[in-house]
Amino acid sequence: MKFDLLTILMAYLIVDAVFAIAFAITVRRHPNIGGPRCWLGACIVCFTGFLGISLRGLIPDVVSIVIANSLIISGGVCIWLGVRDFFGLRWHCSSLALFVLPAAALLSLFTVVWPSISARQITISLFIIGIGFLIIRDILRQRNLALLMETNLLIGFIGAEAILHAIRLITVIVMPASTGSYLLSPDQPDRIFFMLAFITGTARMLIMVTLISARLQDELNQLATQDPLTQLPNRRFLLERLKHGIDVERRGGKQLALLMLDLDRFKAVNDSLGHAAGDELLQQVAGRIQVRLRDVDTVARLGGDEFIVLLEDIAHTEDAARVAEEIVGDLSRPFQLLCNDRDDHDLGREVQIGASIGISLYPQHGNNPELLIEQADTAMYQAKESGRGCFAYFSEDLTIAVRKRIAMENRLRRAIVQQELRVYYQAQIDIASGGIVGAEALVRWHDPSEGLISPADFIPLAEETGLIVEIGEWVLRETCRQGQRWLADGFLPLILAVNVSPKQFRRCDISALVAAVLAETGFPAGQLELEMTESGLMENRDKAVEVLNNLRAQGVLLAIDDFGTGYSSLAYLKRFPLDVLKIDKSFIDDIPHLQDDMEITATIIAMGHTLGFKVLAEGVETQEQLDFLRLKGCDAYQGYLTSKPVQPEEFAKLLKAQYTSKAANHAEMAGQ
Repeated sequence: MKFDLLTILMAYLIVDAVFAIAFAITVRRHPNIGGPRCWLGACIVCFTGFLGISLRGLIPDVVSIVIANSLIISGGVCIWLGVRDFFGLRWHCSSLALFVLPAAALLSLFTVVWPSISARQITISLFIIGIGFLIIRDILRQRNLALLMETNLLIGFIGAEAILHAIRLITVIVMPASTGSYLLSPDQPDRIFFMLAFITGTARMLIMVTLISARLQDELNQLATQDPLTQLPNRRFLLERLKHGIDVERRGGKQLALLMLDLDRFKAVNDSLGHAAGDELLQQVAGRIQVRLRDVDTVARLGGDEFIVLLEDIAHTEDAARVAEEIVGDLSRPFQLLCNDRDDHDLGREVQIGASIGISLYPQHGNNPELLIEQADTAMYQAKESGRGCFAYFSEDLTIAVRKRIAMENRLRRAIVQQELRVYYQAQIDIASGGIVGAEALVRWHDPSEGLISPADFIPLAEETGLIVEIGEWVLRETCRQGQRWLADGFLPLILAVNVSPKQFRRCDISALVAAVLAETGFPAGQLELEMTESGLMENRDKAVEVLNNLRAQGVLLAIDDFGTGYSSLAYLKRFPLDVLKIDKSFIDDIPHLQDDMEITATIIAMGHTLGFKVLAEGVETQEQLDFLRLKGCDAYQGYLTSKPVQPEEFAKLLKAQYTSKAANHAEMAGQ
């Protein structure tokens, strides 16, 4: 079979038409994919150009040469622009003018001034080499690693075309071709060149089609493994990565951590500002989480406002906690939302949320992906129950404990509403006189089914869930009401001590609350004593001093509870306007058996008196303990030696018994 240039050009037309159809289908079905639209244009203009050369002789030679070669160069420019679009590089229509107009002008000039085939061949080859260089440069600049093999092949074939044109350029300069019978001449030296150019060009177009197919497959894979909103991996991808990570860590004897993250107060933002604002918030959250992670770590969105972070190859267990703390801190900062479904003009809305994180570790908490996710989820709910805005690790016994705690939390909330809580009172005794001078108010829970529930079981839960604030307010109000009733019944004035939890001290305006309760109940401020722990006061010392001064200004007495178990810092203790130091029960328990506890207790008593405080000892249960405290000059005590915490009616009986005893003593003394 004789392959002259006309045969090769006809083959070009057929192949070009086939690719044009393929690109047209791609453009129609996938209009958002960059590249095929320009490549379709390249096929159309190249087809027209090749057709013009094939029809040479039917139309004027000048028109045929100039238009055909200009269109062929335009096709090369379209391929270049399509490559830029495919790899995400911007381009402008002015790029066409940079090549097509100068090429057309040069071809026209050569046709008139230098009417030789060599001149036109040199012009076209130079432009094609230049376009090939630009295409290779742009591919290398923005190469997609997921399509590495395809892009390398594309670079190879475009480079091969450029090399062919460089060889042709040298050949034409050395052996100029004649102007006659160019297409049909059997001695045409360009026949081999055109055959090689046809092969490389066809291969290049096949690679472009392969690139499109690979991109479409990559998008399908992304849809299957990527969250469309945040562009993060989804649950499926995470499970695959986690399984691979477990296999790697098992062989290396290392550990990995899984962080389950749930946003706090996200529902409020979504409901109040609309779903568009909620979506934007999730996107910003994803960005902040990614900033905190290493390249080897993975963050995925499970759905809704739940994210999960996989930390691979961690050296220490606490490394996961450090990352969790950083993420919690980042997500606690305000977010600036630019959109709002309900009011398009309401831009720049600032919202503040938080995050709770549960942590499970491999291999401590599980040896398969599903179990690790379940354990991290359990730990995350534990973090939420601890007050939100924090993290929690999973432990082996945590699942059962969490279920019990959740059930108890629900019962405790119901107990508050159904008034199952009670205030008990434990007498405080003046050591010198032996008389009752006050009482500490202690909350108790009478459950209808289980009876009396120990404070050790529900007070920590109330602290973690924030219910302690509501409980503390109720105890304060109920104690003041009861104290006012005892005054109305004719009992002598008593100091009633109420505990203030650290969370209550931080979260509510305790000064305003006390003022409101005293005004509501009519209970004298001078008979109310508020007890606070060292740790609660030391968390924010400057604020603590301000609050204590406000309470002192109202006439309320102030005591520091469990002294000796916290900071015990004299430097800060003297700054607080306190009235009473309460020695913790742990120092009293082993008196007189442990010399250390006796010395510590004696030191606290002496120190308290030096600072001008009264000193009260907690947990006195034996006469030996009381004798020691009397010897060291302690002012008062409370404990089972005199009375355990009792209900108001029982405490009133103690007061009546004391009054009766005093009356009898006075009568006896008067009779003598």
